[in-house]
Amino acid sequence: MAGERALGPDGPPLAYPIQEVNLHLTRQPGNAAFSVRRVSLSGKGSATFERGDELLQIAYPTTELVALLNELYRIRFFELPSQYTARYSVFLKDDGMIATSVLRMMDAGSTRICFAATGYEKCVTYGRDGPSDLENIVNGVFDDLEKRAAGK
Repeated sequence: MAGERALGPDGPPLAYPIQEVNLHLTRQPGNAAFSVRRVSLSGKGSATFERGDELLQIAYPTTELVALLNELYRIRFFELPSQYTARYSVFLKDDGMIATSVLRMMDAGSTRICFAATGYEKCVTYGRDGPSDLENIVNGVFDDLEKRAAGK
């Protein structure tokens, strides 16, 4: 495996500079009464936290970013499908054929998380039924940044 440069055929490079890492999280509420919330974590030791009209710059140590990246690797983030927002179901037609239907809830809330490094990018978008492991990680990031913002 010495010739491999990436994790799987569509995965990130096996080695990349921490300074080139960017992790973006976006919460898009389904209800217009709430505003979009965004977090951008940089391998340069900073975070940008956007909630409503407020834009905060917060220190975010690279050691914590590496721990967060390890969590993404642990849940196999790079192998996840890029979309979890469509719901599939099947039904039996009168002629005995199984047909598939797709339901997309365009006005439902969603979360998008993107990892970028060295020309590689992986994004996953999910709704309320998305992968719970990923949702737990995203909730932890938003909670952590809320606490850091309150301490400023």
